[in-house]
Amino acid sequence: MREITRERPLVLVVDDDEDLRALAQIQLGDGYDVLQADDGERCIELAVEHSPDVILLDMMMPGMSGADVLTALSGNDMTANIPVIFLSALTGLEDRVRGLEGGAVDYIPKPVQSRELLARVGVAARTHAKHQELVARLGLDQATGLGDEAAFQERLAQEVARSERSLASLSVALIDIDNMKTINEESGSAAGSDIIKEVGILLAHVFRASDGVFRQGADDFAAVLTDTDVATAFLAAERCRHAVSELSVSGRAVSVSIGVAEFAAGRKPDELIAKAQIALFRAKESGGNRSWRADDPRRHALNPISLSEDLTAREWDILAHLANRRTEVEIARRMDIRPGTVRSHKARIRRKLHVDPDLRLADFARSNFRQLIERMDRLEEPVST
Repeated sequence: MREITRERPLVLVVDDDEDLRALAQIQLGDGYDVLQADDGERCIELAVEHSPDVILLDMMMPGMSGADVLTALSGNDMTANIPVIFLSALTGLEDRVRGLEGGAVDYIPKPVQSRELLARVGVAARTHAKHQELVARLGLDQATGLGDEAAFQERLAQEVARSERSLASLSVALIDIDNMKTINEESGSAAGSDIIKEVGILLAHVFRASDGVFRQGADDFAAVLTDTDVATAFLAAERCRHAVSELSVSGRAVSVSIGVAEFAAGRKPDELIAKAQIALFRAKESGGNRSWRADDPRRHALNPISLSEDLTAREWDILAHLANRRTEVEIARRMDIRPGTVRSHKARIRRKLHVDPDLRLADFARSNFRQLIERMDRLEEPVST
């Protein structure tokens, strides 16, 4: 097989007949790189690994049929947009219609002439290339059709600048699908992909047309809510959460956790995202399937003393050192741990105690835990040098 350069379109030929695979490779000539698979499972593996520009797929194969393979490809985010052309000895009208209705872009009866094969594969490859170009130019996520992470960052920067000029309200909602790891483990990645698609489609309809909805990561979404304060954004988040809870995808119930935050003048987009992320963490840590706002009034009702019951002994020691104005380096040296470990513990302490991101952890400790000074006395033992 020739070396795959990707300077030429890549075609994956799938047929259980080795001679027919070899013939198709010869017919495609020097204009294409070719991969071969002799069954459906190998086709899916190669499609995920190499993302071919076109798949030539035999309808009738032992094991997975061509229709089964197409269903599996369509259910995977990584392969859903690869054009599939059926090659089949079944030439009846009903067979062709069934293949096209199943999602194939073309249907070629066997045997096929070289010129016809080249023409049909060429059309599919060019159409796929134009689609890929358009997706990249528009900043779209291929699986959901929503804007991608880069598009989210660009839109947020634009709206922050507009908010600074006009003093208009601006909020962000971060949305995370609950229990995706468990769903993928129990029901498979295809079911997980279906859920992500359905949630993405729903979000695009739940939020206003003037808002921007984006896919941030594997199972994360974000919405930029223009002219919206945090209280209104919270109501929109709850409306979204309830709508998602009514979904049933692949026989599974679906839920999301949402964190919302409002832009404050003079702050940067990253700071707004950070506030929304902390609100999202609180929603997840509170059991999921709920919305949480960065200035949530419930936060003030949470007693730091009762929340502190979840702190470990090491976290208490670190909090005591912070209350006495120790730096991370000093704490690491006194506790014989790495500074990075101190930072990790500080982040966990913040989440457990629901400490506002704008408040120094040391100040929070001194205000809420006077007994830390006594604890510090027990920790103040001579440090060997």
